[in-house]
Amino acid sequence: MATTPSPITATHEGEEGQSTPATPGGAPLTPRHVPLWIRVVPFFVSAIFFLSGIFAIFAPIPLLFLNLRSGRGWGFLAVLTNCAIVFVAGGSVSLIAYSVFVAILAISLAEFLRAKNSIEASAGLTMLSILLVGSLLVAWFSHIHNVNPWIALKDHVSSAVDYLSHNVPEGTFTDADEVADWKQNVLVEFPSAIAVFALVMVWASLVAVLRVNPNGVREKLGLDGSYFKKWRSPSWLVWPTIISGFFLIVDAGHVSEVSLNVFKFLMAIYTIHGLSILSFFFDLWNVRGIFRAIGFLISVFVMMPLLLSLGFFDLWFDFRAKFTKA
Repeated sequence: MATTPSPITATHEGEEGQSTPATPGGAPLTPRHVPLWIRVVPFFVSAIFFLSGIFAIFAPIPLLFLNLRSGRGWGFLAVLTNCAIVFVAGGSVSLIAYSVFVAILAISLAEFLRAKNSIEASAGLTMLSILLVGSLLVAWFSHIHNVNPWIALKDHVSSAVDYLSHNVPEGTFTDADEVADWKQNVLVEFPSAIAVFALVMVWASLVAVLRVNPNGVREKLGLDGSYFKKWRSPSWLVWPTIISGFFLIVDAGHVSEVSLNVFKFLMAIYTIHGLSILSFFFDLWNVRGIFRAIGFLISVFVMMPLLLSLGFFDLWFDFRAKFTKA
């Protein structure tokens, strides 16, 4: 006689139709068909990505996949093991950076997606989580070591620019005033640099999640695999872009400095919009494989103004609709 499973012993469907037992907390255990190396890799590869520097933007992805596929328990455990590796290899400062930009990103983004928030809402809430936790950790670190975070940042920037000025080809920096200007510019633009870095990491993680579709997250959100090829930035962003751009032309002191950071962050959003349009065109022209990767690299590092223009002016021209009708 068939019996109805209790909430504790209920099973979850795996990605290939296989059922897997659930934990008392409701989080599915790792599906049986998942190879052992896939289960083990997230427990250390995220730290390796982060410590490598060049692959840091991919560091949250293994943790995010494990969390969505196998549940919160496995996800938290993987976060802890990777944090331990980063601390041993890089020290406390690296651990703080990893905790903010990788651990919190992976945990919060998984929770917001699991709660069936929209992609935009999940990204925005994750960015706010990074900001909040980052501020708290910086305040805690400053209190423990009895340092002023702003003065410490200025000292680090000054040391970095001085090191650069002594190791670049002769003639790049003409005098001490130019070095001082570089230091000031780096400090002024530091907030937008951090915000853009966090945005890129969140965007890369979302692209990977929607493409791989761990635990059927696309179906739960009612999305398809081509979501980012159709994505458009919110139309209302044009107004803060115009206002912040105006204060870049009119010198208004600190207001212009804040506007510069806002403008740079908005340009990063329009760059992502431009990449979605470019991805649409690559599909339309059947550009695949290595040629597609080269096209993206050239667009980002050589033709950035084109990407920005595509993203910003798409509000009025709707490039994809025109080519689809044609």
